[in-house]
Amino acid sequence: MSRRTKSRQHRREFLLDSPSQKSRRTKKVRNRFLNVLSRVLFVQKISKLFRTSVLFSVLFSLMALFIVFALATPYFHLKKISVVRDNPNLDVVQIEKSLEEFYGENILFLPHKNIREKLSTDFPEFRDVSIYENWPSEIELKVEISPPRFNLLNTESANFSVISEDGVILQEEPDEDLPVLKIFQYEKPIQIRQQFLSKEDLDKIEQAENILEGEIKLPLHASHVYWTARELHLISQTDMEIWIDLSQDIKPQMRKLELSAAEIGLYTNRFEHIDLRIPKQIFWKRKL
Repeated sequence: MSRRTKSRQHRREFLLDSPSQKSRRTKKVRNRFLNVLSRVLFVQKISKLFRTSVLFSVLFSLMALFIVFALATPYFHLKKISVVRDNPNLDVVQIEKSLEEFYGENILFLPHKNIREKLSTDFPEFRDVSIYENWPSEIELKVEISPPRFNLLNTESANFSVISEDGVILQEEPDEDLPVLKIFQYEKPIQIRQQFLSKEDLDKIEQAENILEGEIKLPLHASHVYWTARELHLISQTDMEIWIDLSQDIKPQMRKLELSAAEIGLYTNRFEHIDLRIPKQIFWKRKL
């Protein structure tokens, strides 16, 4: 064999056993494996998607059947309204009667907002109403009533009533632990659930009382409200009347009395009344 022939044979053997040839074979096997794997994964994805689609179809069908059942039968119609009583003066019978129009409505679509609006109109003393659904056919109401703030004595009719913190007349008997407001110039009977005074006016009355006793240091004997004039008269222990305008801010009016105390002899002289109603002025009348 010639040297050239041997050289060609060696080169051929070298190429067959070279790393590049081995690499090609490895890549070919790997590619086949990846192709098979991708096909398997694709089949799994299709299978999973099919199972998910079937599951959603079943759930959708069940929901549709439930809605049809709820709408076509009286199973979820409102049949009972319960009231949680935490106040002995809460009239459960009147509440149930007020909500008669909602009986028979589907509890799944019950308009809670309309129920609250109806109760707020019929019972203005209610501060808040919570509604809980007890399926299939009952709702439970939890009512918060505005707390009592004053006993009212209407001097025209000599009748007592109780007014809440929000200014509504409550269906309660007078409480001896509550302060008393005497009402003048109101000739009509004061009705239960009437919005008699605003919460703002009640806050002003209490603010004036606190300033008189806490800052000016005059003991309070009574508070009189003149309905038509919108005035508050604070009566001291010496029967001195301090006239205040409820349509104005309280603090500037009481401040005038505090600043003028030494000048008018507030703590040494006896007065019939001191008038604080005129802005930036103070008038008084001494007792003879």
